[in-house]
Amino acid sequence: MSDPLPVPAALTTARLCTAAGVTRGLLRLYEEEGLLPPPRRSDSGYRHYPPDTVDRLQAIRLLKDLGLTLREIALVLAVHDGGPIDAVSLQSMARTQLAQVDARLARLQLLRAVLVDAAEGRMDRITDPECRFLIDFLAAGTAAPAATAPAQAAA
Repeated sequence: MSDPLPVPAALTTARLCTAAGVTRGLLRLYEEEGLLPPPRRSDSGYRHYPPDTVDRLQAIRLLKDLGLTLREIALVLAVHDGGPIDAVSLQSMARTQLAQVDARLARLQLLRAVLVDAAEGRMDRITDPECRFLIDFLAAGTAAPAATAPAQAAA
């Protein structure tokens, strides 16, 4: 019979920050915003975080990198934690984020097409004197498509 796996010890602030790749300032901000539960305190007043806090901090950072605000991240975490959910706010956030994701995807698809052309030696889009690539790129993902140049409209 094998020995049970040891329960990992709680992490101090320094060890948590190192493991999660965050600064103490970010850790405090996330605590103040309610994204992290309050840590246990030792008899001497040191904060002690459960090991799963590393995963939570990494998830918060990834969501932040993807463009969510701290308020939106709090909504996502509330769903994850099984806490009270503000369905109206969650739906509104989802719609906003969906539109932003769609806009990013449209721009990435256009950029990918240009990169494929360049990788295959076709430079037409990049060297176009009317800068169509830049116009199309800036317009990609917006509600109104890019205006068609008169020369292209006749084609």
